[in-house]
Amino acid sequence: MLELARQSGMFDVQMVRLKSGDYLINNGVLVERKTCSDFATSLVDGRLFPQVAKLTRGPHRPVVLIERPTPLSVPDIDPHALQGAVLSLAVMWRLPVLHSHDPEDSLRILSVIANQVLRSDQPILRRYDRKPKRINSRRLYILQGLPGVGPTLAHRLLLHFGSIERVVTADEAALSQVRGMGPRKAASIRDVLR
Repeated sequence: MLELARQSGMFDVQMVRLKSGDYLINNGVLVERKTCSDFATSLVDGRLFPQVAKLTRGPHRPVVLIERPTPLSVPDIDPHALQGAVLSLAVMWRLPVLHSHDPEDSLRILSVIANQVLRSDQPILRRYDRKPKRINSRRLYILQGLPGVGPTLAHRLLLHFGSIERVVTADEAALSQVRGMGPRKAASIRDVLR
C-alpha cells in the first residue's frame, strides 16, 4: 500500500497501511491495482466485489487499474465472466476501470492521475457543461453543485422537497430521508450551506 503525492515533477512515496486500495494519490484518488491474473483470481475466490464495496465507501475517488499483459497462469475462467465483472464495476458500481499494458504504463497512468488531482486542488472551481435553459433543468443543475449530488440524487431531492429552497433549508435528518442520501452526505451538504 502506497501513498503517492506528486510535487514538482517527482513522486513523494510513503509506505502506509491503507484500509483499502493499493495507492492513495495526493489524498484524492484511491487506486486498486490488479494484474490480469489477480483480477481473475479475486473474481473466482469472491474477493473482488467486497474489495470494490470497501473502495467505494471511502472518502476518496476510487479507480481500478488492471495491468496487462495477461500472464501464462490465469485461473480457468470464462472470458465472458471476466468481461461481465469489468462491466459490473463500470456500470453498476460506477467505478472507473483503467487498463495498462505493463508496470511502466501503470506508472505513467498514476503520474497523469497525480498531475490531474494536483491541478484539481486549485482554489477556483469551474462547473463544466452547458447551462440549461429550462427551469426544471436549471434547478437540477443547481442541486448538482452540492457535494456528492449527481443527476439522480438531484432529481430525488427535487421530487422529495419540491423546491431548491426547501432542499437548502432542510436539516440533516430530513435530507437523510431521501434514498441515496446517507448521514455523512447530508452532513457535508449542511456544512456547505451554513
